[in-house]
Amino acid sequence: MMNILAINPWIYDFAAYDFWLKPYGFLAMLSYLQHKGVTVNYIDCLGYKTTSGTFGRGKYYAEIIEKPQVLRSIPRYFKRYGITLEDFQAALDGMKPDYILITSSMTYWYPGIIEAVRLAREKFPETPILVGGTYVTLCYEHASRTLKHTSLFKNNCLKDLFKTLNVPFDEQELFSTTVAYEDFYDQLDYIVFRTSWGCPFNCNYCAIKELFPDFFRIPPDKITAFISHYARKNIKDFVFYDEALLYEPSYTKILLKQIMQLNIPLRFHTPNALHMRFLDEEIADLLKKTGFTNPHFGLETLNPELQKIWGDKVDTRDVIKGINMLKRAGFEDGTFSVYLLLGYPGQNLEELRHDVQFLHALGAKVSLAEFSPVPGTELFKQYGKEFLEPLLQNNSIFGFFQKEKIKDFWEIKNYVRELNKKISPQE
Repeated sequence: MMNILAINPWIYDFAAYDFWLKPYGFLAMLSYLQHKGVTVNYIDCLGYKTTSGTFGRGKYYAEIIEKPQVLRSIPRYFKRYGITLEDFQAALDGMKPDYILITSSMTYWYPGIIEAVRLAREKFPETPILVGGTYVTLCYEHASRTLKHTSLFKNNCLKDLFKTLNVPFDEQELFSTTVAYEDFYDQLDYIVFRTSWGCPFNCNYCAIKELFPDFFRIPPDKITAFISHYARKNIKDFVFYDEALLYEPSYTKILLKQIMQLNIPLRFHTPNALHMRFLDEEIADLLKKTGFTNPHFGLETLNPELQKIWGDKVDTRDVIKGINMLKRAGFEDGTFSVYLLLGYPGQNLEELRHDVQFLHALGAKVSLAEFSPVPGTELFKQYGKEFLEPLLQNNSIFGFFQKEKIKDFWEIKNYVRELNKKISPQE
């Protein structure tokens, strides 16, 4: 029987918080491998939180470490978030893996992958190390130079990965696999899951087409059974990782009606945003009745020209119409949010302030999504070669490269924070 050591690496960054972070794609693949008879030993380097916040979120344990040379000018502490190196090394004791699988998430977190590779190689010098995920897919050339003596697999090379492991590969079965969380975690504060993979849209600031070019749906019955399973284990918070949950409203309605029939009080979260254009009265009512908590909706800008350029997935009329439907369904002011993009090239911050005021007047909380150049997107092509270094693709520091606007960025962040406080419901 094959033994695999699977590793979700640390976050190396200036800031990190467990906003429902789980490597869902990696875990789904590991669950699939288990179904094929593979023994999986899993280490989540982000499995150490020091606080428990709302809806299962919380602070990671962190240690201050030396900043990479390219980030020396950033006036903030650089940290490693997650378990200690000593705990990681101790977890390796007694293992005899045939292969080591390491996933990757944000491109600019790659130092955590380097550390995981180094320590795994030190412990198991002869064991093949296979690395995949977002960083490898979007920054393949950089990863090839950085991760020596490993085998790299882009997302579109899964067939090759399974061939290397000598495990049968069935794409439809893989993407229909739901995660067996109890096999990987002793404690669960929340559950993340997908009803779909990919996105039917192609926004020029998003790299989803590079990561998953198609759009694949999981049957609603399977999703409902998955939710019911973990609801019986007293999980209350469920987090949709879908890029387009409301796309194909007929599917959404079937799923939400099935969830409602479970008759269990649950909370559902949508950090990846919902599409206002696909909202109708019935869906708005179902979102309210099934327990969607502060549902987030994508907008990015109210500028009609940019809306067209960025994917034409929503316009101002959709927003007004959608918010009115949410209110009729029972969502009060401050109980739903709309994303606006902050810091994209050539942004007019006065226009952004106007967009914030407009949404506030409609009763929506505003969530500012900080822009950074993402490899594989149309917007990325506007940047120089210096941003081929993934550490500079970090949205939490991108403002530092527009030094003349840093003060304005902080002013509008504080402005949004104060407006949101005015309409947030009292706890």
